[in-house]
Amino acid sequence: MIKLIALTDYKDRFGSKHFDEPYRSGIDKERLTSVFNSFEIELCFIQMHKAWELFPSDADFFIYTSSEDDAYLYKSYIEDVVLGLVQMGKVALPGFIHLRANNNKVFMEFLRGQTKNPLLNTIKTSFYGTLEEMKKEMHHFSFPVVLKKSAGASGRGVFKANNENELVAVGKIASQSRSLKVEIRDWLRSFKHKGYVLDSAHRNKFVVQNFIPDLKNDWKVYWFNGDVYIFYRPIFSHRDFIASGGGYDNYLYGEDAFKPQGFFDFVEEVISCFDVPQASMDIAFDGKDFHLLEIQFLYFGTAGIPYSKGFYKKESGDWIYVSERHDIEYVYAKSIASYIHHEA
Repeated sequence: MIKLIALTDYKDRFGSKHFDEPYRSGIDKERLTSVFNSFEIELCFIQMHKAWELFPSDADFFIYTSSEDDAYLYKSYIEDVVLGLVQMGKVALPGFIHLRANNNKVFMEFLRGQTKNPLLNTIKTSFYGTLEEMKKEMHHFSFPVVLKKSAGASGRGVFKANNENELVAVGKIASQSRSLKVEIRDWLRSFKHKGYVLDSAHRNKFVVQNFIPDLKNDWKVYWFNGDVYIFYRPIFSHRDFIASGGGYDNYLYGEDAFKPQGFFDFVEEVISCFDVPQASMDIAFDGKDFHLLEIQFLYFGTAGIPYSKGFYKKESGDWIYVSERHDIEYVYAKSIASYIHHEA
């Protein structure tokens, strides 16, 4: 039996789960262990801070949780642990670069660009570490544009700008990193050292992208190693151009989710560019072309699973709908197990 290690956080939680009990307790670890066992995989949980000393020598693969803590301080620690284990020769599922892209739209765009696939790169993105960097390139933008904070979900931290003045205004909001104590100390340096340039007070990274007009909706797509859950998210007039965060009761799931011709071909094209067991995608269609808005590879929302009555899978070249309901523990474990068995 293959041994698989699962790294939990400081609260001993693993993953995210919609309708978890108690609130924000994550995936049911006992249930997850049982499902993995049914797929001939022995699951062993270890907390992050013990990974160095307790990681067994006879285990190669490991899975891990991420975090959305304030300022992503604990996520930074998780990145250290995961990268350290990879440097020791262990196999992270998904890989470290996919963890780095988790709730990090700047690095996500690097991954998109590295695919060199024109179908995935229909959105033109510029990324910045300071507001000052963006101001130097204002003349390059064709308005309107969309500005997104690098971190954030459910439509938070996403702004539309119709001109340069609006872009600077929302850029100030998105990138603000002010600290009065730090700014006073920096201001005093300018008196002591001639020619000293003040540090930016807007150092929260962000991206600027071209705006896709007249969209009526987008689709959230979960890929679990071949099993595909989808739901249709309408754009309501009061939200202007954002579909995410509109309320799960307002979405259409599975067979009820209208899908343009070529939809699943596009999903396959996206996944073919990333060697991962799981992914969550936001996809839009402008009537002619599909657009990959965003993609995550772990610790993404899973609400579409309990709300869905089934999922799609490809059989003999055709995409069929399977009317089966499963919990997140089963869906997650099945995708990881099938990926490991294929790789082992």
